Amino acid sequence: MEEKTSIKIKIEEALFDSIKRATTIVPLEIEMALSNLLKEEDSEIAVVQLNLMLENFKYGAAKEIPICQDTGVLNFFIDLGNEFPIMSNFKSIIEKAVLKATKTIPLRSNSVDPITNENPENNLGFNVPPIYLNIIENSSVLKITVLPKGGGAENVSRLFMLNPSNGLEKFQDIIIDVIKEAGGMPCPPIILGIGLGGDATLSMVLAKKALLRPFNQRHARKDIAKIEIELLDKINQLNIGVMGLGGKITCLDVRIEIAMRHPASFPVGLIVQCYSHRYASFEINEKGEIYNEI
Repeated sequence: MEEKTSIKIKIEEALFDSIKRATTIVPLEIEMALSNLLKEEDSEIAVVQLNLMLENFKYGAAKEIPICQDTGVLNFFIDLGNEFPIMSNFKSIIEKAVLKATKTIPLRSNSVDPITNENPENNLGFNVPPIYLNIIENSSVLKITVLPKGGGAENVSRLFMLNPSNGLEKFQDIIIDVIKEAGGMPCPPIILGIGLGGDATLSMVLAKKALLRPFNQRHARKDIAKIEIELLDKINQLNIGVMGLGGKITCLDVRIEIAMRHPASFPVGLIVQCYSHRYASFEINEKGEIYNEI
């Protein structure tokens, strides 16, 4: 019992640290991606905006303050080994870490009752924060990833129920139209997560999970990787550019995940992420040792 209590405390502390990293530090791969754009972009205003973004990243990290005033809705992805000593209580552990983070980092409270519009000012409430659980067989490791999701990019998210007879051919054009209409609203350059197939719920979950894939890592299936590249190229021809002000690069990456679908339906989920792709994760083993912190 004492050992489990000790591990719970370590998880809670690691969660708080991850929330702080995710809201105050942009992962190196994102910073490098924006830095590389400076070498490609010839739009003066885009270069100015990119330099401001990079400067903002450095300031947030140095001052340990959120890099965006919208600290988002905190999404938690749990990969739980079936041999890990703790198999429950994750919701309460996460809530404790969120409450502490909201008060001490601090975070803007982004949980509002959909009926009364009341805000408890703690980023908690009915069915939040979102928690996604995946059980890993033959593993004694727990991995938790924190993904803050800001409102501007989230508002561009879509679910499409397409005709199975031509859904695969149509979905790229439909997504391009959405991004074109959104313009600068999602704070480009953006990252797109797309879920193809499954049912309506699963396609959206797959789209959100796709955002967690390492930068520029194409899907293992060549036919899906080909679609990712095609869609990325088409979006970057829209001339929306950095913050919607024009330029070569509108989208940093497109990531697609798939699931088998019902023959009579073709759901497509689209989750859009802003240029400030904030996330953090850690792993902890059955001995309570924490490693692989990002």
